[in-house]
Amino acid sequence: VCWGWNDYEQADAPTGKYTAISGGLNHSCAITTNGNAKCWGDNDFSQTNAPDGEYAAISAGSAHSCAITTNGDVVCWGDNQFGQADAPAGKYTAISAGDLHSCAITVGGDAVCWGADDDDLDYGQADAPTGKFTAITVGEYHSCAITTNGDTVCWGANI
Repeated sequence: VCWGWNDYEQADAPTGKYTAISGGLNHSCAITTNGNAKCWGDNDFSQTNAPDGEYAAISAGSAHSCAITTNGDVVCWGDNQFGQADAPAGKYTAISAGDLHSCAITVGGDAVCWGADDDDLDYGQADAPTGKFTAITVGEYHSCAITTNGDTVCWGANI
């Protein structure tokens, strides 16, 4: 069930059964019970054109989306002007797509971020700190993660 501002039909969830969901700026994405990604809403940058595959996690950003396949690979689609959809190779357990950057947690617990490397938009939001993490989330110009001992660490703009 979705609600709120619906100018791009981002709150009109298609019928079906889902196991995970994420709301982006003007689009939303979910994982169906059979593991497929389904997205709806604004599609100006193809951010709702989820590639075929089986997914374990999904995140809708501003104009791009990212998901983790059942084998741990990250797949991103949509706007890639700042490299926010160029996920590095590796195996991951958590993902978050933001405005112009994305972050994920490797199976070893490291935080990895990519995108938003333009000098005018770089507030350090893609400069993940060292440490071991269990969860991650990305905002417009900042990122936050939870360490393995339960502490919260944030980086990027504090404006």
